[in-house]
Amino acid sequence: MQAPAGYVPMPGHDPGIYNSLIGPFWARPEDEALAIGFRVEPRHSNPAGQCHGGMLAGFADIVLVGGCNYLARLSRFLVTVSLTTDFLAPAPLGAWVEARPEVLTVTRSTLFGQCLVTAEGVPVLRASGTFRFGGGPDPRFDRLRRLLEGHS
Repeated sequence: MQAPAGYVPMPGHDPGIYNSLIGPFWARPEDEALAIGFRVEPRHSNPAGQCHGGMLAGFADIVLVGGCNYLARLSRFLVTVSLTTDFLAPAPLGAWVEARPEVLTVTRSTLFGQCLVTAEGVPVLRASGTFRFGGGPDPRFDRLRRLLEGHS
């Protein structure tokens, strides 16, 4: 399933890693912001034929970790300390789901971020998270920046 114009596939992970199992995800830089999205497939759905809430929560975590890492130029592994989600509406099968992460603040060891997840422009989930730095800068966690800078 294809992404809207302007999106590029996000860097993959080793096969078997959680992000690879539930992706692919797509990214698009927007001035000083970043949009990340995916298309709801049958494997993402619940018995009601909507995107499973666990998929939306997992997506929000990936958006906040990867997106905030990119926006704050950290290049670090971020450990999720807290993730709060509010489910607002269902995301139907086939919908384009996207979010724009927002960095609230960064301290010496912690990042605070939030995002609003939409499906075809309709808000479906609000998320906020607290993420602890898991080690020093590491080029493995700067792959998104390198990819997007290569497409600008």
